[in-house]
Amino acid sequence: MTFPLRAITLSAIAFAALPAHGQSGSPPARGAKPVATGAADAPQQDIVVTGQVPAAQSSIDRKTYKVSDDLQSAGGSASDVLRNLPSVDVDAQGAISLRGDTNVQILIDGKPSTMMTGANRADALEQFPANTIDHIEVITNPSAQFKADGAAGIINIVTRKDRKPGLSGSASASAGSDGRFNIAGTATWHAGALTATAGLTLHRDVRRRPFTDRRTEIDPVTGQATRSAQDSLFHGEKLSRIVSGAVDYDLTSRDRLSASGSYNHRTGTPQLAQHNSTTDPLGVVTSDFDRSEIGHENEVTDEASLKYRHSFAQSGRVFTLDLRRGETIENEVRRFTDNYRIPAGLVTIDQQRPRLDLLQREASAEYGQPLWGGKLLAGYDVQRDDNDFRNHGDLIDPVTAAATPDPAHSYHFIYGQTVHALYATYDRTLASGVSAIIGLRLEQTIISTDQIDLSLVGRQRYFRAYPTLHLQYDVGAGQSLKFSYSNRIVRPDPEDLNPSPVFSDPLNLRAGNPALKPQETRAFEAAWQYEAHGMSIEATLFARLSRNGFTEVSRFISPTVLLTTKENLGRSSALGIDFSGNGKLSPVVSYRLSGTVSRNAIDAGNLGFTGTRSIIGATAKAGMDFNVTHADLVQIGTIFNGKRLTPQGYRLPSFTANIGVRHRFHGRLTAVLSLSDLLNTQRERSVIDGATIIEASTRRNSRRMVSLALSLPLGGGKASSDTPFDFGN
Repeated sequence: MTFPLRAITLSAIAFAALPAHGQSGSPPARGAKPVATGAADAPQQDIVVTGQVPAAQSSIDRKTYKVSDDLQSAGGSASDVLRNLPSVDVDAQGAISLRGDTNVQILIDGKPSTMMTGANRADALEQFPANTIDHIEVITNPSAQFKADGAAGIINIVTRKDRKPGLSGSASASAGSDGRFNIAGTATWHAGALTATAGLTLHRDVRRRPFTDRRTEIDPVTGQATRSAQDSLFHGEKLSRIVSGAVDYDLTSRDRLSASGSYNHRTGTPQLAQHNSTTDPLGVVTSDFDRSEIGHENEVTDEASLKYRHSFAQSGRVFTLDLRRGETIENEVRRFTDNYRIPAGLVTIDQQRPRLDLLQREASAEYGQPLWGGKLLAGYDVQRDDNDFRNHGDLIDPVTAAATPDPAHSYHFIYGQTVHALYATYDRTLASGVSAIIGLRLEQTIISTDQIDLSLVGRQRYFRAYPTLHLQYDVGAGQSLKFSYSNRIVRPDPEDLNPSPVFSDPLNLRAGNPALKPQETRAFEAAWQYEAHGMSIEATLFARLSRNGFTEVSRFISPTVLLTTKENLGRSSALGIDFSGNGKLSPVVSYRLSGTVSRNAIDAGNLGFTGTRSIIGATAKAGMDFNVTHADLVQIGTIFNGKRLTPQGYRLPSFTANIGVRHRFHGRLTAVLSLSDLLNTQRERSVIDGATIIEASTRRNSRRMVSLALSLPLGGGKASSDTPFDFGN
């Protein structure tokens, strides 16, 4: 049986407005109720779950998505998986946002990771193999047990773990257009008190990112306009070699010692082809040149952790001690050549050699025990971050190729941060059907900065208290109500505090702002959930009230050079509703639907912008699965992002559609063929509309991609029923 692509796409949109039905295949989550399947009296048998993408389950403080059965990430990355989750968005640069807010904390197995820090996070997620992920927890209002970082909340990526007796594992391979490929294998040995796991991944990612920019500077006195145009094509190849391992050993029946480590070596060859031109107020072209880049990136990240867990004789009384160390060393060389038509014959060459050394160390101790009919959890955590940023700028003679240091584009910036935290949460049932988690986190933050070239030394020290509250009331008849409150903080990234200008091209500069203050956010949520007879619907009202939020502000520092930096907003707010659900329309057709509608308001009066600006925006995700035969599945997905507000303008709406086909062969092999950006519509368009600057830019993440993936479980396990699709947008 075949389905015309246009008909399938239109069907997904038409069914998007239908009510959601049941969920299945969810992992355990604290406080969650089992999802009704309507088959309690059926005989015991092997069950193959298909078409539930993603299988979801809610608890009092989080929502969990079983993405190991997600059909949209075969051979892909964590970014591909996150792109399909409700409330989560991945933009053209790989930046993650939750309900439109990019201030998200990313955890791996419940712990911070050096790879997920700062500017490297987008690249790390695009290189993180999707086939190593078991499920993802989205925690929009975290309890005091978690770090207070991230105004939008936490995304916790939980990796696969297998404790079946004996040897087991899996192997997978995928290949896609533009030379993309992924080869991965895992092996687990479990015998008695010992469990050992090893993994190996080779991942090649290739991105082609076109970018266009049209910019006008208006003189506030004369009203005359200077214009510039920029057309770019970035081509980047990255190759990741990832080795990981973990060992669990039960010293006694009550004591477990765990150790894990990973090594990620990533290399890349960025290339850029760009055309630039500027015109004066009379329309005369004052410059016209081509800028090209050839570069090399080399990054090594290694992480190691050690954990001790002791269970006391009293049930529920547990002590854990965690130690973690992670380091990233990144070296880049980027050489740019400018060939001018106007002024005719002029050639300039500049070279940038940035280096980053990031070292993280963390120690935490946690104790939990039953108390007064509930459970008390208390802990202490200390984390130290050391960042060393260096950049060497050189001017290259186009005739002799001799290099001369360029002090204007060289810097050395050192950043250090220590956060001490004490926290406690208490979880108990208050009355019939009513449960609660109350918590308090106390954090002392100490930050030091040193811009060595400019002899600028900075110190910050502040103490904050972060109370949290979660309530859940099981109304009955499958309905429950939830309420939560938390205080959150967003600390500036180290690079955002570096005042040294970073040279992008002759028309653009970027610089940090050492005066940035941390953003503080109060978050409220109220949710209604219905689960019964195979049906599940959830709607959440949310409000985020922030002060000192970060925003990018662009200003001309010459008639043609634009400086972009970050500033603190006065206040901002987001008020909206989330909704999600999935289910079946027939035995062979299932669907899923999620979306967010919110009003976002920005008060940027402290930045010189008049009044409070607001906008009502919406996002929606819809998809359908067609189980054509027992062995064949056709799946489509659509993503819509509405208009978004910025202090100086807005981002325009975008739409993407993906399609994939899966076939299970006799035996254990599964193959998936997928096509991303089916309608060739994915792009990010931004507008700045100010009194002295008008700008319109369009950026694409990559062009339409095709991918073929194969997977094979080893060691006696059953083949995964749902090998995921790779929509590598």
